[in-house]
Amino acid sequence: MLFSRSIRTTLASAALPCLASAALPCIASAALLVGCADPEGRFGDFEARDTTVREHQAGGGGSDGTGGGGEGCPPEPGAVDGEFFFNLSARVSPRTPIVFVADLTTEASDDGLSFSMTFQPLEAADRRTPTGPSVDVGPFALSEDGTFAAELPTIVVPGNANPISGGELEATITLSGTLCAPADFVCGAVTGTVARPISLDLKGSTFAMERITDPSSYPAAVINCKKDPARPL
Repeated sequence: MLFSRSIRTTLASAALPCLASAALPCIASAALLVGCADPEGRFGDFEARDTTVREHQAGGGGSDGTGGGGEGCPPEPGAVDGEFFFNLSARVSPRTPIVFVADLTTEASDDGLSFSMTFQPLEAADRRTPTGPSVDVGPFALSEDGTFAAELPTIVVPGNANPISGGELEATITLSGTLCAPADFVCGAVTGTVARPISLDLKGSTFAMERITDPSSYPAAVINCKKDPARPL
């Protein structure tokens, strides 16, 4: 369970004044956290209660793709290349991920091995239809045990790919995890900031990416290293 009953109660309490005044900014989950009186206090409450749980989920280990290496770390150049169903789970609404198809490529570098990715956003309505331009990122270095910290440039996601508010999203993020062969499932932590539609610290968010073996049938959307499922469409 991603949110405890007490956290849900906190969010519900924050939402009531907004609902009573029919404030439009309170429609989206993220806006519920910032659209009411004393938003900093309420969000601080949320952060304090949620951080331990989210960091545990992001930590993972071993076979889920975020452990400290082992066989297949780092992989041979080209050995793990391919397309992945990529889910980015923001902590303000963890079960409604922003979804991409990510094309992963690896290559030998002076430091050993590096990887690059091309992200294609998918529409939130079906998690399948491409929308907006693709974004190329990388290369990022892999350490000897396969761990990485990929600092992505600022990315703009179209509104119809944003299931939280439906508004165009601009964010600068870092993905931290481990990439080991066969890399059929990779997951880890997301840090960084959202600049719009609201300003938001993403610490405690997660990502999970699973290899696409059949382009006509994407894997089920999961949001973290525990493979907790995303909310159904």
